[in-house]
Amino acid sequence: PSLRKDAFVGAIQYWDAQVDDARYVMTVLRTAATYGARIASRTQCVGFLREGERVTGVKIRDLEAGTTAEVRAKQVVNATGVWTDDIQELVGGRGQIHVRSSKGIHLVVPKDRIHSSTGIILRTEKSVLFVIPWGRHWIIGTTDTAWDLDKAHPAASRADIDYVLDHVNAVLNTPLTHDDVEGVYAGLRPLLMGETEETSQLSREHVVAHPVPGLVLVAGGKYTTYRVMAKDAIDAVAHGLDDKVAESCSDNIALVGGEGFQAMWN
Repeated sequence: PSLRKDAFVGAIQYWDAQVDDARYVMTVLRTAATYGARIASRTQCVGFLREGERVTGVKIRDLEAGTTAEVRAKQVVNATGVWTDDIQELVGGRGQIHVRSSKGIHLVVPKDRIHSSTGIILRTEKSVLFVIPWGRHWIIGTTDTAWDLDKAHPAASRADIDYVLDHVNAVLNTPLTHDDVEGVYAGLRPLLMGETEETSQLSREHVVAHPVPGLVLVAGGKYTTYRVMAKDAIDAVAHGLDDKVAESCSDNIALVGGEGFQAMWN
């Protein structure tokens, strides 16, 4: 009902899943821990341990205690998203794979500002605009712009906010204003460089490389393909180990809390 009558000529309705991303990350970590992974949050890689050319571990700093430690390993995986190039520089040179940070922002507005029983996806001249129901709010986004400042603190500019508002207002009966925006958040996508200057055209695919002995790099990719990324990275790790490693079964592993899913699916 909130859409302008002249704003569309047709639509397709479909059903999709929704995920609480912060809770999901915690669930993945908890699942890994049940399989023997040691989880060390709020730690920063500050250097690599080397024996000749070979990487034999990492030096880490505990950002809460301020202490440092060394972690030794037969194989190390660099899976650091937009920080991929920074970590590569610690081991000497960025190598052939470069990652570019693309900023996306979302606006949070109250649910009563848009009258709809479904989310809405609209085409824009660059990509798509999402209007997603989220509890008592709508989340509206997103943008796709290069970001060269502090990777830990991506921020929405006035131009970003205006861009999203202008595009959603093009189809709404009652336009949203800056006063309707209750929150704004921004994130960075790790895009593989090299295809074109426009970040929206850069690859969303992932790539796995072996830049130096003992170090595996995985970069690019999307949230929704993380298991395939992990399998490809760990297959490369297994290749670098002398011992035989069983075939990945990640696609059959239920996350903590998902026990019984396969039986229900059947």
